[in-house]
Amino acid sequence: RKIDCKALNESRGESDVLIEGGRATAHPTEGTITWNFVNSRPPMKLIPATWFTQTPNPKSKNKEFILEPLPEVDSLQIELLYQNAVRASSSLGEGLDSILQEEVVLESDPTFRVCVVRNGGLIAMRKKPKKSVLFGLGEVQITLQRGYGQYTIEGEDDENALGDLTHVMFVIHGIGEAMWCKEEVSTMSMRDEMDQLRMTVNKRKIMAWREECKKCERQNQPFPPLPNRVEFIPIVWFDKVRSPTHSLMSSLTSVTLRTVPALRSIANDVIFDVLMYLTPEFCEAILQCVTSEINELYDTFQTVHPSFKARGGKFSIVGHSLGSVIAWDVLSIYKDITENNAPKGSADDPIRIDAPASPPRVPSLETLDKTENDHDHNALPGFKGADDGKHGTWGPTLPKKMTQTIPFEPDLTIFLGSPIGLFLTLRGAHSVFDEMRAVAEAERASLIPCDDEEADMVAWSPGGQSAPPPVFDLSPIICSPFSLPTKACYNVFHPSDPVAYRIEPLLLPEGVSNNDIPPPMFLSPDGKSLRLHVKARQVGDQIFKQFGSLSNLFESTAQNAAAAAAHADAEAARKMANIETEKKDGSAQSSPLRPNFEGC
Repeated sequence: RKIDCKALNESRGESDVLIEGGRATAHPTEGTITWNFVNSRPPMKLIPATWFTQTPNPKSKNKEFILEPLPEVDSLQIELLYQNAVRASSSLGEGLDSILQEEVVLESDPTFRVCVVRNGGLIAMRKKPKKSVLFGLGEVQITLQRGYGQYTIEGEDDENALGDLTHVMFVIHGIGEAMWCKEEVSTMSMRDEMDQLRMTVNKRKIMAWREECKKCERQNQPFPPLPNRVEFIPIVWFDKVRSPTHSLMSSLTSVTLRTVPALRSIANDVIFDVLMYLTPEFCEAILQCVTSEINELYDTFQTVHPSFKARGGKFSIVGHSLGSVIAWDVLSIYKDITENNAPKGSADDPIRIDAPASPPRVPSLETLDKTENDHDHNALPGFKGADDGKHGTWGPTLPKKMTQTIPFEPDLTIFLGSPIGLFLTLRGAHSVFDEMRAVAEAERASLIPCDDEEADMVAWSPGGQSAPPPVFDLSPIICSPFSLPTKACYNVFHPSDPVAYRIEPLLLPEGVSNNDIPPPMFLSPDGKSLRLHVKARQVGDQIFKQFGSLSNLFESTAQNAAAAAAHADAEAARKMANIETEKKDGSAQSSPLRPNFEGC
């Protein structure tokens, strides 16, 4: 990029220089470029060059050339010959006759030489073989170019026009990255996708800003500030668990048949990722890899941009396909660790007086028959009913408890084409979320006084008059109070994506009919309308809401959800009553702390 070349020239090769907007570092003394946020990308050569060879580009229809830099040791000798030719051809020079007889043998390739030739009224530098055949007939001559000339780098102007960097997105890839990274596959890899996404976002930001500027100019208003820059950092995990030296990959290769290689490559490089993640040992390996990668890149980013957090910079997580399930599980571990390590307070300095103890957890479907101390696999929080046999978990099932987590709570969490709904259904999370709702209902009900206690709840104002009694919310809790540790969460999918699933219906009671769940929101690109079949589907949904049922769809949804929540509330109240009875029969003298559940 032009701005990077300027920075390198100003440094005079004496110190390292951040290039590519901080995504890479140039080491002039070592002659390499290393990538700061992509560990899997090999270093590139950094070559200071003045002279380039012009090679015709066979893919270009405009007779463009591919410019290849000559080594610095050759460029110095060629530049000296060129300067001598310029002086000799000037009005004060002695003419080119003597210069035309001079030549420079390339130290990098002694079989070639560089000489000065006349090209009309101009001079040119040509690269020729050292030994001519048949007086130079059919001799290959390559024209040399001084300087790179005019050029543009896609996306550079847009990125330079933006404001400060204020948001970082860690993007976790999904299945099939082992295939997309192959050179023979035309599909872009994760690294290339991030570069393309960054350029697209920057371009959209600048275009929107320019439109706003035109609008402000017409209205004689001041221009809006420049939009801030967003950085996308890929989190690559496939190469850590798919090492060619791993015994699993060796065994997989040995059992794979040699027939229909294309289909078997899809099975081994794409589908096998899902099967690996369903195995507790490899699930743990992937989560450890992603967590370590985020921690490492988080620290590296803070080193490259030391004032980022002080300027209010934000960190977010994006997961695509299986990567969204990984992001969910990473946040599940973060939630589990941070809640377990939260300060509990003391009798003298209570922190959460009204916080009840967390409901009992079950390990996983595989370990229900084992006690908490002797089970082999540690699953993240779940619940088990007292006598209905319901069980489940909303987190991963791992061989051992993870102690490392990500170093921040995401500002945004975005799932793209996500099968999380399918994974949560397999884990039995719906009953877990229902149990959370029931416990929240029971805890809220326990705070409401009985009829004979209302007389004791008379409060007096400073004027001596009694204040009105407190008002308690008696409406049922429809949505489960479960929430991920993130400020905002979005599940984005294409309507025709076969592996994308919804998440929010799992937070509603299991008794809610599928027909009563509101449809997802349809998004359209800026400046474009919805496609015809999508618009037709929306119109059909509206007609069904107005004429296809006896009551409005949303009213029906609320009624069914309230009925299911009330049933769950009654079940929870009965269980809480049994628990209180057991406590009275025991030796407990004080009530335990109770959790504050907040709506999602």
